[in-house]
Amino acid sequence: MKAEEFKESLRLGMIDNFKRDGHLAPVLFILKSGNPDVVVIPRHMLENKEAKSHLAQTIKRIAEIDDVEAIGIILEAYARSGKNDEMSKLLLNGNLTLSEIKDKDDAIVMIFSTPEEEEMIGYSVDIAKKAVLGRFPQMKGLDAGGLFGNFFELRK
Repeated sequence: MKAEEFKESLRLGMIDNFKRDGHLAPVLFILKSGNPDVVVIPRHMLENKEAKSHLAQTIKRIAEIDDVEAIGIILEAYARSGKNDEMSKLLLNGNLTLSEIKDKDDAIVMIFSTPEEEEMIGYSVDIAKKAVLGRFPQMKGLDAGGLFGNFFELRK
């Protein structure tokens, strides 16, 4: 399987699973030597900033393996419309998290990383209606995933 096929399959699965269940189990996915693998991320690995940081470092270490062609995660998240205010600056600097504010939207997100490129694919969702409302603007590059991004940095 090629990376682009894998990414599209994951994207469609993410949408279908949310529409069916109204939630997503957080998953880690890997494409290694053309072979895809998807595993559920234990919830305790997403409970706090320290656990998330440990998970991100683990993913980066896996990405160091030479035949890993793509790696990333799919999870539920919060999003905030593109406002340019003081709160946005606090969020960007890491002094505030989206879970701490009221003005936010529910979202489903995939961070898809290859040695050449990284992309964040996200959708605004309505959990109560199990509805996918719309896709966020495409984000590529080093800022695409925040903490969960730049997975191949240790390979460079």
